[in-house]
Amino acid sequence: MFDLYLITDPETPFGVVAQTAAALRSVPRGRAAVQVRAKSYPTRAFYSLARALRETTRRAGALLLVNDRLDVAAMVEADGVHLTEQSVAPEDARKMLGNDAIVGVSCHDAAGLARAADGGATFATVSPVFPSPGKGTPLCVDGLHALVAVARIPVIALGGIDASNTAAAVAAGAWGVAVTRAVYAERDAGSAARALVGSLDSARSRGAQSH
Repeated sequence: MFDLYLITDPETPFGVVAQTAAALRSVPRGRAAVQVRAKSYPTRAFYSLARALRETTRRAGALLLVNDRLDVAAMVEADGVHLTEQSVAPEDARKMLGNDAIVGVSCHDAAGLARAADGGATFATVSPVFPSPGKGTPLCVDGLHALVAVARIPVIALGGIDASNTAAAVAAGAWGVAVTRAVYAERDAGSAARALVGSLDSARSRGAQSH
């Protein structure tokens, strides 16, 4: 499964599609997934963005997930959908998107992780791990480790993630990391994505050597 999860920022001054393409060019094929997230967009604009990113991800060998909008995910032939804990259940999402659809769920505690696993989610994001504007009290590394320990599906760390703390998230047991600002706020999205993958690889290498 992918271990770098790019969550789009519609406010990026550099262009969502351009930033995504630049980031994916710097990431090995199969390592990344992109979540189309633009809550302020009306349906037509959101669909247009999702359609453009579907082409971008196909060229790059990356997966595309759509935030919450099952209808848009189906229309652009996305690989799956990312749900909140208030969305439909993962099994219901698959009734529309197919049994092979990838379904992610946003979680914040052990109860949410249990519900996601029981519902058949493919993976969960857990947040906020590190301080992130407007996202509440961070779990920090110990909190992330405690949740990973009880999770029955892969956990991707979200919230305040950048290349400097990716290794700590992986050491705590996260399968991968999810980012927005660490890529979409950077002028050189390619270098930013490359640094994140480098941190993931270094953390895994150190983990393998310690066993």
